[in-house]
This record gives sequence, C-alpha cells and structure tokens, in this order.
Amino acid sequence: MKAVHRRSSGARARAGERAQLRIDALAAGGAGIGRLAGEVVFVPATAPGDLVEVELDRSARPARGRLLRVVEPSADRIAPPCRFAETCGGCDWMHVRVEAQQAAHAQIVRQAIARAASLAEADLPPLRLHPAPQPLGYRSRARLFARAERGEVRVGYRAPRTHAVAAVDRCLVLADPIAPLAGELPGVLRGAAGEGDILVSLGASSRPVVEILWRGQLPPAVWQLLDERTARGAWAGARVTLDGAREAASFGDPRPAVVGADGLPLVLAPGGFGQPSEEGAAVLAGRAAELAHLDSSRPPHVLELFAGSGTLSVLLARGAPRPAQSAEVASPAAPGLASFTAVERAPEAVACLRQNLAARGLAGKAIEADADQVPIPARTDVVVLDPPRGGAPGAARAIAASGARVVVYVSCDPATLGRDLGGILRGGFEITDIEAVELFPQTSHIESIVRLTRARRPAR
Repeated sequence: MKAVHRRSSGARARAGERAQLRIDALAAGGAGIGRLAGEVVFVPATAPGDLVEVELDRSARPARGRLLRVVEPSADRIAPPCRFAETCGGCDWMHVRVEAQQAAHAQIVRQAIARAASLAEADLPPLRLHPAPQPLGYRSRARLFARAERGEVRVGYRAPRTHAVAAVDRCLVLADPIAPLAGELPGVLRGAAGEGDILVSLGASSRPVVEILWRGQLPPAVWQLLDERTARGAWAGARVTLDGAREAASFGDPRPAVVGADGLPLVLAPGGFGQPSEEGAAVLAGRAAELAHLDSSRPPHVLELFAGSGTLSVLLARGAPRPAQSAEVASPAAPGLASFTAVERAPEAVACLRQNLAARGLAGKAIEADADQVPIPARTDVVVLDPPRGGAPGAARAIAASGARVVVYVSCDPATLGRDLGGILRGGFEITDIEAVELFPQTSHIESIVRLTRARRPAR
C-alpha cells in the first residue's frame, strides 16, 4: 500500500515533528513499517493499513515513530481482548487480526531466508504455515517479572520497550491452571526485597510449577507459603534460586511436565527450555521428524543438536536400533534409523532427555556438550538443530563442512536463521522446504522450519 502523509511541501519532517503516514507491513520485532518521503519509519503498536500520526525520532536507524493516534484504522486492526494490552509488553500484536499476524509472520520468514540465500522470494519454495489451534489460553509456560516496590511486589510482564514491570492479575494467553498465578504471586512474595524472574509452567497432573530466580532477600514467610502450597497439592512444585546461592531450594517436584508430541508425558528440566504450548510443540516435532527423512532406502544416522529435554527427540529417535545385549546377540535391523545421537549442553536437560527416551523404550545416545562446538561425526546423514534465539553459527559452519546430506533447522528467530542458513547454503546445500508454526499467537515471534539437502559436496 502506498505511503500516505499530509505535508503539503513534501519536505522531510524534522526531529520531534509530528507527521502522518500509512503502515505498509509489520517487521520482525513487531513494529509497523511506514514511509515518509521515501524514508522508512518503524512505528510500534500499529497494524498493516493503518493511517497514523506519529512523533518522529531520527536518532535511531531506521527512524522511529511514537504513535500519537490512529487517524484511520485498517481492517486488520481489532480491539485487544486483554485489558492489559496497552501497558503490557507481552503480546505486541494482540491488536492485529489473527490472519494478518499469520501473513506477516510468513512474509518475515521468507524475506529473512531470501536475503540469506541471495534469492528473490519468488525463487524460494512456497511456505507452509501451521496456524495455532487456539489464539488464547494456549501457553503452558511463561516468564514473568517481579519487583518489590515500597513493601509491595508487582508481578507481570515487561512494559513495552522498558524494564518496568506491567502488573497483571491474570494472563489471557496462559492455560487455565497457570493463568491466575500473576495475581496470586504478589501475596506469596509479600515482604520480599529486590526483583526477579518467575517461570510458571504446568507440572505433574497439570498443576502449576513455579521457578523463582530472585535478586534480593526473601522473608521466611515466602518459604513457608511455597512449602504449604506444594504440601497440600495446589502446586506440583516450586524452586527458588537466590542470586549468589550455590544451590536452589526445591519444594515438591519442580520439573515442568507436559504431554509430548507422541501423546506420552514429557519431563522438562526445571527452568530449562520448553516450547510455549503442547499443541504447538506437537506440530513442530511432527513436522521436524517428517522433514528429517533421507531420500534413500538406507537407514540414516541422525544427529540432533540443541536437543533440550527431548521435545523433538521423542519422535526423531523412533526406529533407532537398540544396542546388542551380548557379543553373540546382534542388534536387530531397524527400518527407520541406523543410529540416533542427541547433543545438549545443560546437565539437567540431558538427564530429562535420557529419562524421556528411556520411558518410551527408545534407543539413542544423549551427549552433554556444547552443540554449537561439537564435531559432527563423519557418518552423519541427517542433522536436526533447534538452537536458542542467538542461533548456531558454529554448528552452521560445521554442517557446511560435514558430509551430512539433509539438514532440518528449527528456529525461533528469522534474523539468526537467515544468518546461519547463509553459511550452510555456501557449503553446497539447497532449500527444499520452508514451514512456519504459529507457536506464539498475539506476538511478533514465529517458529520456522527449513529443510535443506546437499546439492554438492563441500570443498576440502
């Protein structure tokens, strides 16, 4: 859509000056993209097609616009269902129609990959998008922030573009068992001094699990309340780590527990990584496993990097041969895999990964190591990686130089995905599949999956 502004002279607006412009699209990071006399301006809290009045700030590049008012709302702008939407920074796209969120996510992923591959978007494979089953009440885990101020503790999310706490008493995107915790925790933490991060998630029997990482002092009453809630079964467990303490204090079973992609219980490491929803994680794991196929009748050797507690592993490891019980008894031929190896750095996550595989009777090796630095074995056919937001530049270089034939890259950040894909593509791979999974409805975050196959061998 053509940019619109009301400046009769056509001259560029000066710093701090008000101007009107039309929002053409949404950018990675959540801001709307508009143009003023050809200059790109990022405006948060806008929707595609909005005509808005902004106060300009050209000290940033690209220029930023502070939204003053929506002059003409677009058809993609809706009234947010949450009363905290304007003050809370948790759901930066709750004012955007779900279908428009999906279209923006798809465009952001395609643009990031096209730049990395130095290709026109039209030359990329079509993107397959998997919508979220439900746009609200989908999160089985979240990170809250808490700060003690004048004897009271405020609990909520970060306010937009600040470190201030936007207090909420209930979160609409959280699953019902954990949605009220934001309103309950200020009472539990009453009398505390300092601030901290609070990870809330579903634990055993779908009861809440609370992980508190506190920078400051907690009075005895807090420890007593945590003990009482877990003892009577209101919470499955809690764990507290004080800044500078050598060990965490645990109450009950503080490990998050969700339903895995195979329908069986999946134990996660306390405070460790996990996908935000069970339904979304099942779609993600299912697609990653399907895309990890080798175009050959020969069973492949599969290596998973950044395996976490096994969200993807429980599907990827299916078909791996079990080790022989003795020298005389050979391991049976496996129709699926020749071998499965998973690499994860966090010790607690590795322990959960081994437990999750063992509980399913799945074979495979779990290695505790830095997945961004570990060598890729020469026999590896398929590499699946799901790195954190910062990406995996080291792993990308190792993959490009390896003999792997198929790569499945799962990413939560289009920018680092594009950077890493650039290195893998230069190693002789080509992109065959691009998919996006709506794991974070109401936000600018998107999960994507890219499958690559080797077109030529790496230079030696």
